[in-house]
Amino acid sequence: MPLPGMAKIEEILQKRNLIKGAIVDEENFEYLHYFTQALRAHKLFNIDVDYVVQEGQVQIVDEFTGRILHGRRYSDGLHQAIEAKERIKIAQRNRTLATITFQNYFRLYEKISGMTGTADTESVEFAKIYNLEVVVIPTNLPVARDDEDDVVYLNENEKYNALCEEIAAAHKKGQPMLVGTVSIEKSEKLSALLTRKGVRHEVLNAKNHAREALIISEAGARGSVTIATNMAGRGTDIKLGGNPEYRARKKAGTDASPEAYAKAYSEEYEKWKNDYEEVKSLGGLYVIGTERHESRRIDNQLRGRSGRQGDPGRSKFFISMDDELMRLFGGDKIKGLMSRIGMVGGEPIYHPMLNRSIERAQKKVEERNFEIRKHLLEYDDVLNQQRKFIYEQRDAILSDANLKVRVNETSREMTEDMMEVFMAAQKKDEAAAVKELTESLRIKFNYQLKLEQDGAEFKNQGFTNPELLEKRIIADLEKDIDDKEAILPQNYLNLIIREQYLHAIDRKWLDHLENMEGLREAVYLRSYAQKNPLTEYKVEGFQIFETMIDEIRQEIASRLHLIRIQVSENRDVSRTNRPAAVAQSASHGSIGAFAGGQQTATGSSASQPDSARVVRAYPKVGRNDPCPCGSGKKYKFCHGR
Repeated sequence: MPLPGMAKIEEILQKRNLIKGAIVDEENFEYLHYFTQALRAHKLFNIDVDYVVQEGQVQIVDEFTGRILHGRRYSDGLHQAIEAKERIKIAQRNRTLATITFQNYFRLYEKISGMTGTADTESVEFAKIYNLEVVVIPTNLPVARDDEDDVVYLNENEKYNALCEEIAAAHKKGQPMLVGTVSIEKSEKLSALLTRKGVRHEVLNAKNHAREALIISEAGARGSVTIATNMAGRGTDIKLGGNPEYRARKKAGTDASPEAYAKAYSEEYEKWKNDYEEVKSLGGLYVIGTERHESRRIDNQLRGRSGRQGDPGRSKFFISMDDELMRLFGGDKIKGLMSRIGMVGGEPIYHPMLNRSIERAQKKVEERNFEIRKHLLEYDDVLNQQRKFIYEQRDAILSDANLKVRVNETSREMTEDMMEVFMAAQKKDEAAAVKELTESLRIKFNYQLKLEQDGAEFKNQGFTNPELLEKRIIADLEKDIDDKEAILPQNYLNLIIREQYLHAIDRKWLDHLENMEGLREAVYLRSYAQKNPLTEYKVEGFQIFETMIDEIRQEIASRLHLIRIQVSENRDVSRTNRPAAVAQSASHGSIGAFAGGQQTATGSSASQPDSARVVRAYPKVGRNDPCPCGSGKKYKFCHGR
């Protein structure tokens, strides 16, 4: 019996025969993937948290910086599922051309180093992944910022009410405030509450990140309130009293002369000094966090916007038991305990022990995230070796001036494999073995052995010695390539082979990346059989890669033998104009020969060279027929895709 979920999918698809017996039919397996991605889009990805919709497009939001990742799209059809969810135009699915983890990307550099104010919390990861030591450099001036204990409320509504009261009180006395939120959704919710209270403020998130520099430059001005999503102050300095450079540029105009700007700056600087002292006397910049982030580093970045160069400042985090981090680490139990001991609604909890508990929860999440990244890197190290090899081979092909040697070598190896099969089968049934060898040579190389059905002529010609036959076939195949090279203009065959190799490598590498991703997901289940998933991934990944390399080499060798070049009469064979057109025609012809087309590859195109044309030499293959490559799959699931 099919599972209830499977039955529901089949019902939605209007009885499309998704399931045969208790398993998903191979031909309908893709529908299961579509449903999985649709379910992820609806339940795991939320608008204004993970992505935003702008100008009819789904734009991904970086969870750490809050900025939009322009040009980035989710893979494996997930982005299309989100577009369908939001009822906007569905764009074509992206395929991964190349992939590398940040860790392996950084490892490509001979020397790596860096500087940031929040590296200390990640020192263990820097040491283990990059073998880098983190050194803490003392601040230029002592930090005068007052980092207060977190205040914890029973639920989110109470927290937001307290937040609004705190912001309104600080705004009334003129102290500048920077309020950090963890998502666009939360920033807009707080903005609506402050608007109802009549508190003027600016909102900085992925929806208006173009105004980031402008908003942050005035975030330290008297009475300013700035709500920012995970991006407070990065790239722009927050100065107490405002920013005299920005004000001078605005006053003088964008096209002002250096003298006019200098004069405006002098005036604004004098005003700013008074503003600076006034804001300083009010306690400096007050930073409020509306929620603890999973990473202490992000919280420290927010806190670090205040107290620059010895300035006074203040920071505090407002937390509720409904927050994601608290909920994951026993928030419901603490909430129940607080209710039982008679905690009054709206009353905050202040306790250093609670702060330590929150910090421990953050450390646990950081350790888990580090293990995930480390685990991902271990798997990417396997793919990294394959990546290096395939790119080295691609570069070698680009610089190789005699690629027919590679083709002849592959043809020789393929012939040797066929002869091994022939010799094993010959012992059982010679006639059947001869027939099978003849068919294999015809499919792979369009090579014709002049043999009778009973194999008599084969014996009469003295080919009873398999070694002699093998040498004869290899010599004929090499002559075939030489004859084609002689017909074409000089170096032209090399261009054709190079194009075919590059096209095949790029196409196969795309498929390989998807296969490796599928394998990585599949090997996790093998831990139930007491097997190491990483070891399984390495072994099978190597086998898949070796198979891909063999397929590329054999495919190119077959194509070069399958194409036929015909010279038109009364034409100048030595002409070498339009080389790209010849290579393209050869490409199309070889694809047709391999896939089973009947028509010629030249047609009546004006770009076809006068000297030669390529024709396809293999009969058409039906969609449900076995693929001529010998994989055993239907043509539509193999080279017909």
